[in-house]
Amino acid sequence: MTVPSTVAAAVPGPTPALQRELARRLHKLGRVFDIPALRRDTLPLEQVVQYYEDCHDAYRKYHSAEGAVHMALNDGDRFDPDGFFGQLRRLEAGWGASPPADVLELAFGQGFNLEYLARRHPGTRFHGIDLTPAHQRIAAERVRRAGLTNVVLTGGDFHHLPHADASMDAVFCIEAFCYATDLPRALAEARRVLRPGGRFTLFDGYYTRPLAAMEPNAALAAELVARGMAMDTLQVQAELLAAARAAGFVPAEPVALDAAVMPSLRRLERVTGAVIRWPWLGRRALARRSALRGRNILAGYLMRTTVAMGLIGYRQLVLDVPR
Repeated sequence: MTVPSTVAAAVPGPTPALQRELARRLHKLGRVFDIPALRRDTLPLEQVVQYYEDCHDAYRKYHSAEGAVHMALNDGDRFDPDGFFGQLRRLEAGWGASPPADVLELAFGQGFNLEYLARRHPGTRFHGIDLTPAHQRIAAERVRRAGLTNVVLTGGDFHHLPHADASMDAVFCIEAFCYATDLPRALAEARRVLRPGGRFTLFDGYYTRPLAAMEPNAALAAELVARGMAMDTLQVQAELLAAARAAGFVPAEPVALDAAVMPSLRRLERVTGAVIRWPWLGRRALARRSALRGRNILAGYLMRTTVAMGLIGYRQLVLDVPR
């Protein structure tokens, strides 16, 4: 039940051994997937919705039976599903002794986060918005079964929030703001609905530098991680922080959580590695899945190595609104 340390964790970086490992992984994936075709494909927002529609059962089966759709944060080297509450505990720690009156979650997924928070803070009004119809149905049923009266769920796009100006004390998003197709607009909307002194908290994976600044194999692997999760690319941390400043936020120092997600990444690597161990079997397995669901094998098989090499960093970003 402990909150993971806020000390930035060191990663090995692009050592020769990791570079060789990455090359082997890319070679294996190339025997199962048509990598050039995947790279030519573009992924509009409608396909993001379809990705989550196709994958919500798989998330329950292989990732979290409780319905978390984000990484667990664990201390040490062992995976513990209790770590799925790690981001929420960090969020609560930022609230201090007085929880906010109104909290909004962008992209609430299957309702895991809002159920946890609403149970613990009955005096807080929780709001959520999500674009995926399957998520809306699952989360609504979850809230109903829990008998929670302090949660309001809305179907919609976080680029166009239906909430009034200065109506929220806190906004948060866990591993979904990466789907922003218009980053300035999405940041401006979060800024608009926050009251003076409010806070926007993000947990996500970010490129530590632009793809063009990476060597070819590293850039390809980092790109495939994004495409495996139905994105053309991830956000670059420095670029997001610059856009946040331009939107009127005051960013705090980012918190690196790379070590905390490593047990989750190793777990995903084992599951996805089993699919591509024998290429012909991998191709047969993929033929039985939707194309978008099959893509997440790319992310699961490459994320641990790309994080270990420092190409992608898992971060907590805190963006404050001046009083």
